[in-house]
Amino acid sequence: MTIKISDKCDQEAVNKIIAMGYPENLEYMTELLTWTCDSNWPIAGSIYEYFKKLGKLELSTVLDVAEQADYDWRCSLITYLIASYDDDTLKECVESLKKWASQVGSEECDFESLRILSERQLVDASEVAKIAKRNLFVYNVWIKETLEAAGKAIYSLPLDEHNL
Repeated sequence: MTIKISDKCDQEAVNKIIAMGYPENLEYMTELLTWTCDSNWPIAGSIYEYFKKLGKLELSTVLDVAEQADYDWRCSLITYLIASYDDDTLKECVESLKKWASQVGSEECDFESLRILSERQLVDASEVAKIAKRNLFVYNVWIKETLEAAGKAIYSLPLDEHNL
């Protein structure tokens, strides 16, 4: 029996796949995760919950999909799924989280990854500080370059017309 999720509202198909049980539904794991690319889709929440319950059993699939995902989707996977793992499972995510935390400008993936590493104390504080200092340096360079590139326009307006 092949089950196909037809759209972002096809909760019935998702429920059937989940009801098959693990590992019988193993062939559907990547497909399920693809339906979380927008965390606002109706079926995303139940898929996140299922993967939370699976934990380590499908951690490699989650990390592989997150690695290939665009920044918005990766951030959703980090925020709604990876961040909810227990400490033991999160320990297996450390290398990915460190990599994502160091990718400055990757939407909010860098912030969320750094937050998890720090709050859950998955790495030494000095390592978190090193990543944070580097990220702050890069962000400051971007701010400087932005101000230089748009300086004439910014500084030609009266100060009361600037809103941040």
